[in-house]
Amino acid sequence: MKQKMNRIVLAAAAAAAGAFLSACGLFRDTADIVFDDAEDAVASDWTASRIETAQFEYEFGDGKTSTIRFQAPGKVRIDVLDGENSAVFCLNGASGWMYLRGEVFDMTPDDIAEMHGTLLQTIPFHVNYQDIFADAELQETREDACGEECNVIHAVFRREPDTGAKFWVGRDSDQLRQFEITREDGVYTMQYFSYKDFDDVTLPTQMFRFSPNGAVKISLISFEVNADIPAYVFRKPQKLSAIEGD
Repeated sequence: MKQKMNRIVLAAAAAAAGAFLSACGLFRDTADIVFDDAEDAVASDWTASRIETAQFEYEFGDGKTSTIRFQAPGKVRIDVLDGENSAVFCLNGASGWMYLRGEVFDMTPDDIAEMHGTLLQTIPFHVNYQDIFADAELQETREDACGEECNVIHAVFRREPDTGAKFWVGRDSDQLRQFEITREDGVYTMQYFSYKDFDDVTLPTQMFRFSPNGAVKISLISFEVNADIPAYVFRKPQKLSAIEGD
């Protein structure tokens, strides 16, 4: 189940903002500064503090569409529409549920950790960076990525110490240009292009995802801050018994 979720969620949600999250004193000051600058490139602290909800709409080159809805402090729902393979993943605080193949499942701790890893690439605010990584180190050498010279950071996932992550952050723009995760089944890479301002939040509108299963283009169609999101969106579906005679 976890592997299935991993592939679907990463394909559906590996988009918007990358690791523009709250860096902390756990990491070397140099890496901390790069992450802080990248976070500011997405939204100032003042702007981020006023975002209570957000909604993202994506289109994929392989025909999928996705809607991501967020509500502070810890509610996130990802809907992946792909015909019979459509799926829903939802976090509500420390618990979560998912809808796959016509059935509703509670998320396991590993599923929740996987979902939080996905949020690195989806929600640029209200995500605790320290909860995801145990260590992060700025490399001495710089590399080119997506047309810009970049600072490079290597990091290790807290819950998956054998899984590494690598970030390319533009030296001039402070924008995430490339993000890479190395897992047992191969390397997952996201590239970010065409950043655009949405009400003082700057997000990439064109992305390319490369994985062991192939490549796909992802386009951000719309982004809305403080959208009106009904409470039932995050509510776990319940199976209802039919009432006799109804």
